[in-house]
Amino acid sequence: MQAPQSPSAKSPTAKPIKMHDPAYTAHDLHKDVEDGKYAGFFGGCNAPFHALAEARCGNDLAKIHMQRTKDEHLIQALDDHLKKPATQSRWAEIVSLDPYGMWSSRPTMAATTATMYLEELKGLPHDGTVVGEDGGIRIVKCAVDHIWNIPGMSARLSMPEDAIRDKLYRYTQNDRILDKTNKAYVVPIGGVTAYFFGDIRKLSDPRTEVAVRVHDECNGSDVFGTDICTCRPYLIFAIQGAVECAQRGGVGVVAYFRKEGRALGECTKFRVYNARKSQQGGDRPETYFFHTESIAGVRDARFQELMPDILLWLGIKRIDWLLSMSSDKYDAIRNAGIEVMQRISIPDDLVPGAAQIEIKAKVSAGYHTESISTEDINKQIRSLEAVRERSNRVFELAKRGKLVHFTLDLSKLPAAVEAVVKSIKTTYPKLNIPFHSRMRHFEIDGVNTVHQISQTWRCDPTERTRRVIDLITVACLLDAGAGPDWKYVDADGNTRVRSEGLATAVFDMFLSGQFSSDEAVPHRVNSLGLKKLELSAIQKGFQVSKTNPLVGVKGRLGILHRLAEALESSPEFFGTEICRPGYIVDYVNKHTVDGHVSVKVIWRAVIEGLQLVWPTTLSGVRRGDVWSYNPLKTSVPGSDLVPFHKLSQWLLLSIMEPLIESGIKIDDLHLCTGLAEYRNGGLFIDTGVLTPRNPAALNSYFDVGSELVIEWRACTICLLDLVAEGVRKEFNLTEAQMPLPKVLEGGTWRAGRIIAAELRKGGPPPIHIRSDGTVF
Repeated sequence: MQAPQSPSAKSPTAKPIKMHDPAYTAHDLHKDVEDGKYAGFFGGCNAPFHALAEARCGNDLAKIHMQRTKDEHLIQALDDHLKKPATQSRWAEIVSLDPYGMWSSRPTMAATTATMYLEELKGLPHDGTVVGEDGGIRIVKCAVDHIWNIPGMSARLSMPEDAIRDKLYRYTQNDRILDKTNKAYVVPIGGVTAYFFGDIRKLSDPRTEVAVRVHDECNGSDVFGTDICTCRPYLIFAIQGAVECAQRGGVGVVAYFRKEGRALGECTKFRVYNARKSQQGGDRPETYFFHTESIAGVRDARFQELMPDILLWLGIKRIDWLLSMSSDKYDAIRNAGIEVMQRISIPDDLVPGAAQIEIKAKVSAGYHTESISTEDINKQIRSLEAVRERSNRVFELAKRGKLVHFTLDLSKLPAAVEAVVKSIKTTYPKLNIPFHSRMRHFEIDGVNTVHQISQTWRCDPTERTRRVIDLITVACLLDAGAGPDWKYVDADGNTRVRSEGLATAVFDMFLSGQFSSDEAVPHRVNSLGLKKLELSAIQKGFQVSKTNPLVGVKGRLGILHRLAEALESSPEFFGTEICRPGYIVDYVNKHTVDGHVSVKVIWRAVIEGLQLVWPTTLSGVRRGDVWSYNPLKTSVPGSDLVPFHKLSQWLLLSIMEPLIESGIKIDDLHLCTGLAEYRNGGLFIDTGVLTPRNPAALNSYFDVGSELVIEWRACTICLLDLVAEGVRKEFNLTEAQMPLPKVLEGGTWRAGRIIAAELRKGGPPPIHIRSDGTVF
């Protein structure tokens, strides 16, 4: 009989496994242990010392351990969480620990509060809740001793119970293990300690953001800082990620297992180190695992299939940030029915020099990495062609029913096409549809305010186009979702929200010279003007207050500061002494032939010239709107990377409009894709073309790099192409007559917004995205 599976585990890419023996569950194990019916002895790896201590002092230490003192107490938050039915929903499947051990007569779990001080994390912001004013990190930590459910482990590991008992007897000489009536085994090994950051009780809320690191002990690195591996740097990095998650209102968990040297022991590990260093040719990645297998007989003895029990005990059903490169841990967690949204690898600059061999060997063996290792890969994922090509790979999985988080129903596509056609007929009955562009958000009551103000500029046509592109660039880069509670009131008292409100705020700041370093030339954007901007200027310009919150205010300021850096770093596109986005005009003019220029020329200026605008990922990689999707991973480096370049393409479409108005004809428009954003994507969820496998996703928040969002966005790219075909057929038009940018404007995003407003109060998207203002 197979254990109940979560929606994630039911997905075709997860490997269903038998988690336990339903004839002997964790509840049965707990009862047997309480009744004294088990093999082994309490104390774990310290049990022999307990024996010596008892021989010296004469006290019955085992009996004393059964007594709770009057001063002992349970940590209330953890106790409350563990007693919730939602937390206990899969406890029956746990086979490597007693989930009821906190309340046992002889406790096998104990928790306490503590404050953690780490030299490497002194720079964390002091929020007063997660991190105190002295920089100490406030935590709860819980120690857990292992108790093995032998029949359950037989089922989980797909190993005969007799074989397990036989080998356990060989290594322990404990006769009680051979008695099949003893189904519980108190194991003489080190346990696991769970460290909690944030309010533990929030783990039961499916909307809570969760960061997890599962770490196996490495005494040399973790404690003494030796440099042949990445264990301590990764552990510290993961703790930072857990703390930052908690500071955002989520919960961070670090599970620290005592499995020294891949559970082969430190002596074996040191023998392997010596062999690696002294071999002919020196230490190298291709022999990294060979020496372990030669000395220990196996590569790894950790049995990661058992590891997820600590997560099941906590009731964790979804991990937003898995701070681990290990493919074995990832597979074990996924196969246990726990959703993993995004994996975070260790930043390159944290890898010690002597550990480079380890990292290269592990990556070659299939471990996760976010590094873009070669210029060829970098160039490939920056191309316009790569957006459609990589999204098509994901879409092919969708068509075969192989997505992890969504199902695809193309029979519902006509409903999406119909919604778009209706929007076009209502908004553009004469089919005089302009391009989808940021310029549309400057149109008020049929008047384009940018065109209106540009007519007052006393300058030549080229400079006029430069200024418009200056404005458009900032407006695009600051167009990420404002949030449902923000609004902007203009000088005439008109209230504007979302993209229109953001555009109006940027327009007013532009007119007041906020982005220019020269008061005599206020209507422009240049690097020095952007550098001088402070957070207070952004807050004032966007009318931000406690009652008028704007999503990602600091992120938007960061974009403008990085834009300044990008402008000065790319003179080919943006000029030298006065560095401006508008100098793209001059770059394009140099590449124009007979009035024509390929969209690839403009794209190069956007994707290469503005690469410094995009923030780094948690792993320190600056690659913009490009994300890792594990189901695509092969042995080919970069095979799992899926680029969208949403804001970059939005900017591309937007700056093409003034270039076209200046008389330039742009070729190769078919290379542009639809925009992978929540209005276009929401259209397909709300019309039933895409359906989350887990309905709870519709009420949850996800990071933009989560695999659920990657699937959603990749399918959106491909479905927009199909919708465009359907719309052209309806109007009997060719692609040249109605290119994709016009379908988007006519269009898909508008239809997505209309349907969202009909289905949900306030019109939010069907799936919520955590935004820092740099992607959506």
